[in-house]
Amino acid sequence: MQDSPNNSRRFAFAVVFCALAIAAGWQAPAAAAQGAAMAAVSTKPDTPAPLANAARSATGRTKAEKPANRYFIEFQSRNALSYGHAYVVYGRLDSKGHMVEPHIGGIHPASTSSIPYMIGHLIPVPAEHGATDGDMEEEYVSARYRVMLSEAEYNRVAAYIKELEATTPVWHAVLYSCISFVNDVAKFMGLRTPPTGMYPEVFINNLRAMNSASDEEITLIPRVQWGLAPASPPVTAPPQ
Repeated sequence: MQDSPNNSRRFAFAVVFCALAIAAGWQAPAAAAQGAAMAAVSTKPDTPAPLANAARSATGRTKAEKPANRYFIEFQSRNALSYGHAYVVYGRLDSKGHMVEPHIGGIHPASTSSIPYMIGHLIPVPAEHGATDGDMEEEYVSARYRVMLSEAEYNRVAAYIKELEATTPVWHAVLYSCISFVNDVAKFMGLRTPPTGMYPEVFINNLRAMNSASDEEITLIPRVQWGLAPASPPVTAPPQ
């Protein structure tokens, strides 16, 4: 029996429809799976990126807004009734360049009496360390030399000063005096140092002259100690 043209067209249409349906049925799951996979891959880097960027920005702002600590050591001398005294002042500076709870390192006879001081010109006498009366009074400072330090450098120098104080139990005007103590600290830092047999003021001035970039002349006269010049002005650190 022969099919009519209408039946043939219906049959062809049914075949085409079934083919399209089958193709669509296979493509839909594949497309869905591919879409899900693409979504999974793309969301991994995109989701945390804004948080990471925000964290980095916040960290950057925090570091920029928080002023870094600035550490220093200042070699000083001051006037006294005899020939003066030398010591070191060390610590950190605030944002305006002012000292914040500075420490003092030095050596001196273990007494407020002048008798151990006089005996110490003959034989060693017991020593004390740290501040003495007048060390932090600006009107008595005769010379100074400041060196800025990183935090790591400061920690090493501060530890050495404590070690030096623990291992120098006696004071002697010639064998181990306040200038000897300051000289040891300066040498530990790698600074060039003048001879120790001089006035404290002269030693500090020459220490500064030997290690600064200026054309400061070496001197042998304690001008402030002898009343020939005013006290050494404080070092002005620029605000941060």
